[in-house]
Amino acid sequence: MKFDEHILKSKNILITGASKGIGRELSIGFSKFGANVILLGKNENELNEVYDQIKTKYNTNPMIILSDLADLDETSAQNLQNEIFKNYSCVDGLINNASIVGKLSSIVDSSLETWREVLKVNLISVFLLVKYLVPCMHKSHLPKIILTTCNQESNSKAFWGPYAVSKTATKTLSEILSDEIEPISKIKVIDFDPEATRTSLRAFTHPAEDPSKIKGPNSLLDCYLWMLTHNLEDDQRSFKYSDFHPQGLST
Repeated sequence: MKFDEHILKSKNILITGASKGIGRELSIGFSKFGANVILLGKNENELNEVYDQIKTKYNTNPMIILSDLADLDETSAQNLQNEIFKNYSCVDGLINNASIVGKLSSIVDSSLETWREVLKVNLISVFLLVKYLVPCMHKSHLPKIILTTCNQESNSKAFWGPYAVSKTATKTLSEILSDEIEPISKIKVIDFDPEATRTSLRAFTHPAEDPSKIKGPNSLLDCYLWMLTHNLEDDQRSFKYSDFHPQGLST
């Protein structure tokens, strides 16, 4: 797929997990197409590196929000909204990308601490960001919320308890939010499964896998560009990488 080099010009897009992996590639890629990227993450040095690279290469207006999603609550989410309104007139896109796996173990051997942390990062923070950023999106011409999910078959495997539950719940959250918000606003809610991608999370969960046989995170850019910029039908709310690239691996 090819896109006009200005297709995201002056669009304000928040990306969680923006310091590395898929989030980093999207942040830099969106900036190349003119977007003002709001970089949300918890590693200040890595966020600064992405920010500096964007400022050096592109004529855009990025912003850093330092936040550990495991600690996000109503107060910090409200503060986040306030900071965004200080810098931008609206939010055009929300990419809920950040995820953690926690410790892979059987349910009876897993800890409450692991369940709490995984659900906070992968699910509760998504709810909070949606709640406090939707008011920032109403002035956008084509606002999109994209939630990261994974397929149901992967979600039912042993030892993936909290991660699998969080991703199944995220897909349900996406469907409910779509039914609630799309009839009364311009906001479109999408769930997207990037499928197997070469990231640090993937390396942790699949240590024996040959990474050269897994697509890089930059391969996902055109999927997100298409979802962000197309007017979608009511029933177009769920996508996966192979919908865009049925031949599979792309570097």
